[in-house]
Amino acid sequence: MNDVLAAHQFAEAVSGLAPVALRAAATLRLADHIIAGHDRLPALAEQAGADPDLLERLLRFLVCRQVFDEPRPGVYGLTGLSIALLDGHPSRLRSWLDQSGIGSHLDAATTNLLQALRTGRPPYAELHGKPFYEHLASHPAGVTFDGLRGNHAESFATELVKSYPWPADGHVVDLGAGTGVLLDALMSTCPRLRATLLDLPEAVRLATERLTAAGHGDRFTAMAASFFEPLPPGDIYTLVNVLHNWSDDDAVRILRGCARAAAQDTLVLVVERLLDEGDPYAMTAMDLGMFLFVGGRERTLGHYQKLASAAGLAHVETTEVPSGLRILTFTLARGCSSAD
Repeated sequence: MNDVLAAHQFAEAVSGLAPVALRAAATLRLADHIIAGHDRLPALAEQAGADPDLLERLLRFLVCRQVFDEPRPGVYGLTGLSIALLDGHPSRLRSWLDQSGIGSHLDAATTNLLQALRTGRPPYAELHGKPFYEHLASHPAGVTFDGLRGNHAESFATELVKSYPWPADGHVVDLGAGTGVLLDALMSTCPRLRATLLDLPEAVRLATERLTAAGHGDRFTAMAASFFEPLPPGDIYTLVNVLHNWSDDDAVRILRGCARAAAQDTLVLVVERLLDEGDPYAMTAMDLGMFLFVGGRERTLGHYQKLASAAGLAHVETTEVPSGLRILTFTLARGCSSAD
């Protein structure tokens, strides 16, 4: 790595200003105001509801870091980086960073990393009075979070459907189904497939709206329930980006619930990124974040195999997905029955 670049990156990490500045720009919707034509400082400050002098200083900070452009003094434009801060960008980055939404709750937990290191406990529940999912269920930001989950799922659902040999018919039970993006893609591709989606009430409401509007109303059942409760019967259980939200003990409980509901030929599909195969910058950040927010973690294939074995499941194969996800296929281990 270039020594100057490395020094700049280290300085940014030490100061801590860059993440705060980006979140301020996202919350003020600066990219959207600029692209709407309010690209001069007075008009931009008025649209953003910001102090002109301090906004100019913030923009100066972000311009020299190539987040925004200043083609002429006091006139601002977007760069390849700030395009991602537009409200309609597919990444929904602006919504994640907006300090009036879920982002502020996540950031508060992130800043308590030292406390987590000393206690070994995820700080989110202590900060907000409830564990992550319970807090979202009782907070308006929960709706935003479900919407962001659905947007994220849209980035890989089609790939999951294309990458795996799904049966033409049968019954898929999607645990932690979110807003139903995967089931929508799956049932659209396999018109005889039936499905059960299971998640918390708000996600189930949004999923029901999506699947009904798509014409799948007679082929799916919606369950507002916990996957720690007894599960409905199915031919395939899917856990897409679910297990990394949970501790090892809870992940085994979830997998054991699948094993107890399964028949001998039932498949359990765990869809996750693997800690030792992905981009180390992204995976190590996600690994720490999952603990800070929900007490979860990223894992290697061997780690997932160990958890599944403890739940009475055996690993059959791993399917690669172009986006970097892996579909881990499990079945009941030999000698195990659904009653074990």
